[in-house]
Amino acid sequence: MTSVNVGLALAAGILSFLSPCVLPLIPSYLSLIAGTSFDELKDGRAGRRSALLNTVFFVLGFSLVFTALGVVLTGTLGLLSRASQIINLVAGVIIIVLGLNFIFDFWKILNVERRFHFRRRPAGLAGSTLIGMAFGAGWSPCIGPILAAILLLAGTTGRALQGVLLLGVYSLGLGLPFLVAGYFFSFAYRQMQKIKRHLKAIKMASGAFLVAMGALILLGRLQRFNVMLFSLTYRLEAWQEKTPWGPAVLFGSVFLFFALLILTFYAVWIVRRRKEAGRLTAAQAVRPARIVFSAILLALSVLAFTGVFDAPGLISGWLDLENVLGPPAAQGF
Repeated sequence: MTSVNVGLALAAGILSFLSPCVLPLIPSYLSLIAGTSFDELKDGRAGRRSALLNTVFFVLGFSLVFTALGVVLTGTLGLLSRASQIINLVAGVIIIVLGLNFIFDFWKILNVERRFHFRRRPAGLAGSTLIGMAFGAGWSPCIGPILAAILLLAGTTGRALQGVLLLGVYSLGLGLPFLVAGYFFSFAYRQMQKIKRHLKAIKMASGAFLVAMGALILLGRLQRFNVMLFSLTYRLEAWQEKTPWGPAVLFGSVFLFFALLILTFYAVWIVRRRKEAGRLTAAQAVRPARIVFSAILLALSVLAFTGVFDAPGLISGWLDLENVLGPPAAQGF
């Protein structure tokens, strides 16, 4: 397991949520999961805790399906471990073709959707889990190729535990936006309406992402890229041992820069809106997402400057997933 694979799986999950076949249907899914109307969700009349809890079990449902698929495929390809080069070659080619189809839409058969439809919502948290499993089993034209790419990526590892972890990370990338949307539906709905204008660009970016992933697998570059990241991390740790304040100043400055950048754009937006509208109330001026992100970055900046936040150690731990899992013999797979 490499951190590069984990990063790819997380990015794939987020892209799946933003795909043209998923994002427009989020309000319908959440309404079905929460057992309430769209208007009640939008106006905040539906209970947030209930909606969040049902969304958690919905995410659990499709995570179980994705993880099971990962175990089956990884276990199957693990039997062909001696043909790992051929597996990488085939997997890379398939992922590249899926990515090109995302961009050019030349393989119409992948546009056939297979979804389960419920005439009425199954009751309780078990019902939310069932809806999640139905969502996971649906092979829509957008989420299907991305999921297939992660399944093939997991399959190239040849180890069931690593396949489970990769599909778990993919499910996390897909599930976290669902959880945020389920709890902060009114805010999330406004953001989704803005994102809808860019769905075509997101689809093109997803296709390019799949082509790049397939090329890395095909050429065997994933491992080399991870080695390069390890080398960079070791140099960073050596710098920290020699000059402890160096990385603290570096990361503290980076966090501070992005916090100030967000606040600057926020201030410019307020000034422009005031000129256009003539007057801007406090409620209209408040943008929770920008304020929260700025506060988080400022807090990280302070923690980095004071040495409380060990950025080099965190990066090293992220990249050293192989040692966290242990060698293959210790995994029992």
